[in-house]
Amino acid sequence: MAVRKSVECNVAGLSISVVSALSYLVDWATYIAMLVFAIIWGSQTVPHKVDFSVWDITIMHQYVPENETYAPIWYLIILIAIIPIIMIVICCYWYLQNRSKSRMLWDIHQSILGSFGAISSQLILVVVVKNITGIPRPDFLQRCQPNYNDVTDFQLATDAICSTADEPLINEGFRSFPSGHSSTVFASQVFLSLFLIGKIKIDAVNFFSWKLLVSIVYPLIVALKISFSRVSDNRHRIQDVLFGNLIGLIFGTAFYFLYFTNPFTKKISVAICPRKFEIVDTFVEFLNIRLSCYDLDNEVDQTKYTEHIDEDAHIFPQQQNLFSPRFDSKNFKTRPHTVNSMGRI
Repeated sequence: MAVRKSVECNVAGLSISVVSALSYLVDWATYIAMLVFAIIWGSQTVPHKVDFSVWDITIMHQYVPENETYAPIWYLIILIAIIPIIMIVICCYWYLQNRSKSRMLWDIHQSILGSFGAISSQLILVVVVKNITGIPRPDFLQRCQPNYNDVTDFQLATDAICSTADEPLINEGFRSFPSGHSSTVFASQVFLSLFLIGKIKIDAVNFFSWKLLVSIVYPLIVALKISFSRVSDNRHRIQDVLFGNLIGLIFGTAFYFLYFTNPFTKKISVAICPRKFEIVDTFVEFLNIRLSCYDLDNEVDQTKYTEHIDEDAHIFPQQQNLFSPRFDSKNFKTRPHTVNSMGRI
């Protein structure tokens, strides 16, 4: 069985095939298309509109303009994108500085790609559910400004009784379930938390330390504060927020494990190596594509600082290959020891 050599390109010092590079461009293009589709479809499509009662006190809350809420869109972008990217870059530089440059840059790339994929994918689901359910928001009647002269006793009303001329404002009032802010911030912060846990490595010795604050407490506080602020801003009910949190939790976790190794082991969690596509000619002359991955960690010779003891008992540093062939007993010498009655040497 022969493997055909593919056309390669250089990415961050790593030679990978053009097909492999294009496969990740497809990932980026897919997630960008999903995000654009979710934004356009979520804002331009007319949702299903559930009948409501003008005497329902749960939808009589005060309307707060979006730019006056606790977490407007620009603030949400800072929390779910800009700050996580800064933390990811710092973390990769600090904890992967003894690895190759390719490994460091690849982890940064995969972190941003995975987080972006989680946000885009969950947003598609949230937008679909919002438009299908069409549940009024807690501030709906303030948006609607119903004409009470047209209200029929003992019957539910429709948006036809609304006197507000702003149709997009009315349509947005029927997108209460689930909370998009909650799902988005949870997807981002869960992914970030798993990334930090995999790099920082909390253990029993230093569990209550800055590592706990950075990797778990900070993302959790951001996620909870943003999501439940939507209740205080009269945008959502508690159940809307909780369901959005669940969606974000699922997508953030799934996309982390899609691009990274298990963060809950003793080893540092790193990004899965780039996909490697090979065209194989079998003995029946049938073209077959084999999928494997490039080895980032062995792309360059890695070394570590070790101490050896020579026959004169002098300690000296030596750069040794990471994968030493075997242990050489000639480098060490021993002397007999005696043990006293107290068990001491």
